Amino acid sequence: MNEQVDVVVVGRGPGGEYLAGTLAEAGLDVVGVEAELVGGECPYWGCVPSKMMIRAGNALAEARRVPALAGRAEVAPDWGPVAGRIRHEATDDWNDRVAADRLAAKGGRLVRGRGRLTGPHRVTVDGRVFEARRGVVLATGSRPRIPPVPGLAATPYWTNRDAMAAKELPAPMLVLGGGAIGAEVAQVVAVHLPGHHRGGTGPTAGPGGTGGGRTRRRGPAHRRSDRPDRGAGSPSRP
Repeated sequence: MNEQVDVVVVGRGPGGEYLAGTLAEAGLDVVGVEAELVGGECPYWGCVPSKMMIRAGNALAEARRVPALAGRAEVAPDWGPVAGRIRHEATDDWNDRVAADRLAAKGGRLVRGRGRLTGPHRVTVDGRVFEARRGVVLATGSRPRIPPVPGLAATPYWTNRDAMAAKELPAPMLVLGGGAIGAEVAQVVAVHLPGHHRGGTGPTAGPGGTGGGRTRRRGPAHRRSDRPDRGAGSPSRP
């Protein structure tokens, strides 16, 4: 038998979480559907852990300015404390129970699984069928796009999710993509790696310039990836 509800929100990322909670608080019968972690990319694999990384990089960069400004200082980068803060303070070890409980506290219901539109106002989640009297909201978010670079599939690459969960940093690292997360990961990794700490963790100096210990290149897209012999710290796909 189909379950009758007011609204079904498919996807519980930042937008879907806010909407489902607001509608539930208004007294509607709301079902939120999520296949992964409630809260989505931002709190677990994006802007929240990346800001912890940047804060750590800024601290290192500032400490390296002491000899030029105020005396002596020795700086020894250690990724362990950064990874620990991300794991325990930002993501609860990638556990979304707190976020999931928020909807229940507002009167909504969380259904785990992948939702599919199977008719007008109808969503099916692993055999359960929900019919929405008011409407269905699609807020399914996004995932990293793997570019069709020849040889990349055979290369042990990371996505932003691997980078945010890393307990150790690889050296060297090539970042494909200069969006928000790509730029943040590039500058943070550069500041933490020995011998790559020119400047701070600010923006690059310009097209093809350097800043935060990294180099940016504008021009043709990456055309080919060949897998070298893997050394210690080489990224591997989970």
